[in-house]
Amino acid sequence: MDINFAKIPPCGGNCEGCGHFQSGECAGCIKTGGKCVKMWDNGCEIFSCCEKQGVKFCGLCGEFPCEWLKSKVAEWDKDGIGRLASLAEEYRRRSAVFSEQLPSLWEKIGTHGVMTLSTCSEGRVTSRSMSVVVINGKFYCQTDENYLNRQLRENPSAALCVGSFSIEGVCRIIGKPLQHEAFMAAMRKHFPSAAERWSEQPSECVLELTPRIIYSWIYENDIPYTEYWDFENMTYHKERK
Repeated sequence: MDINFAKIPPCGGNCEGCGHFQSGECAGCIKTGGKCVKMWDNGCEIFSCCEKQGVKFCGLCGEFPCEWLKSKVAEWDKDGIGRLASLAEEYRRRSAVFSEQLPSLWEKIGTHGVMTLSTCSEGRVTSRSMSVVVINGKFYCQTDENYLNRQLRENPSAALCVGSFSIEGVCRIIGKPLQHEAFMAAMRKHFPSAAERWSEQPSECVLELTPRIIYSWIYENDIPYTEYWDFENMTYHKERK
């Protein structure tokens, strides 16, 4: 099943098939945070509900298909519930296969490292070496909130580079270092000097980068390959260069 889950909105619809999207009048609810020109000027209730439930789209919700959803979707798409169910089935199938590839990836990346963080806004790219720890498949570091706060608000897309790995994802500020016990425990273990020196500073904040795609360059029998782990679509592939 050829599905790009990065383009699937919470309702399971297809923004790219909408005339408002095609004309450039609307960027699609994923980019606009649920503000759909056609139907949800004040913000999509389905989008908000999925955010609250912590799921990518309705089909993955433990309450799917709820009566509220069925009444909403029926207003514009009689096949919407069935489509969401099919999407959820494919998502879970891919997730099971993709999960088999992840242990080797995290073993290669490791639990920590000094990595280069790059962010961009207003045509300006900023890069800086950071002490990074890896916790439950996400990347964490700390820095002065005045350094990247504005850039991340305007453009949360960011990238990390370490060794042969490039990690692209979404970066956000999640609070102060001392508010996150797991982060502080990892920092004290792997970067004790940095944890001691900076964590109590009033302007320090913790950055969390959730990967969208990770790729690396490897050699097998002197033949170059690139490996790709696509977290949004839960796919892995290796191609010869």
